[in-house]
Amino acid sequence: MNLFQNNPNLKSELLQYCKKRLGLTPGEEVLEEFQDIFRDYDGELSRSEIQYNTENLDSLKEIQAFLRFPTYLEPKHDGTQIVMKVDDRIHMKHKNGTEVDKQDLGLLLGVYARFKGDLLKLMELMREEKVVVKIEIFGREYTPFNVERELLNFSVFDVLREGRYLEPPEITLPHAVEYMRVRTPQDIDAERVMSWLKSKEGVVIKVFDNGELKEMRGGRNFNMLTFKYKPFTNLLEDEAKKLKLRVDRKMLALAVSEMVTEYVKDRSLTVEEVMDRVMRDHPELQDFMREKREVLTGFWTESEVIKSLLESFNQRA
Repeated sequence: MNLFQNNPNLKSELLQYCKKRLGLTPGEEVLEEFQDIFRDYDGELSRSEIQYNTENLDSLKEIQAFLRFPTYLEPKHDGTQIVMKVDDRIHMKHKNGTEVDKQDLGLLLGVYARFKGDLLKLMELMREEKVVVKIEIFGREYTPFNVERELLNFSVFDVLREGRYLEPPEITLPHAVEYMRVRTPQDIDAERVMSWLKSKEGVVIKVFDNGELKEMRGGRNFNMLTFKYKPFTNLLEDEAKKLKLRVDRKMLALAVSEMVTEYVKDRSLTVEEVMDRVMRDHPELQDFMREKREVLTGFWTESEVIKSLLESFNQRA
């Protein structure tokens, strides 16, 4: 569904979003340009272009088992991800296959207002290089976990070409994600990683194994395995242990982490609506969340970690 179609008020709604949420006031000329460029976007992306699998790590030490393959560490920004491709038109969708919404277009308008030249250059390179990119839009004005400190920005964190993810050094694009190549444990810049853990949602680990590690399915993306280390989920696991919950604590932590993200995006949602959204967007969590719905509801109410996070967000808002 193209939101520009049959919606004469969309332009003013996007402007209001930028003003109220992002603190930006794009001029009329910028609004017209943005609408002209994205008016005919569509969501025609194949499942293989959208699908993205990630496994969770309990510790960064776990990456030692993969260092015989090209391995990279990157910051995990706290924002919204959009998959984009440009050929004779612009294709956009969420990584989970859902359509972009007004918030996404509002964020994209904010990016266009701040980085017009970079975004247009990126889109032209996408067309020339015939690649699909995954973009994260983040910034202190929009950060579900209240960790980002810089102004609204965007990052290209993955580049896909014909069923193969490119290693970070293979192609240069505007706003490419920061990365660290790791060949031995000694290559890990601890200070840099700590800065990511303090000012981002966590750390992403990418292993380009070309499919050799066939037993690793959860994080499989063609030629690349993807892992993430998020300290917040570890805090939730520890709390579930203290509460003596008889449940898969890792799954509970992952589900609740996604619930927090959804709730912070729209605080008018009930906990039931939040869970429904998470199950829609995360098929890997659906069975657990259906079976443990009451446990999740109770933990959401009792968790001091969640209370502290949401209080911090409310004070900031």
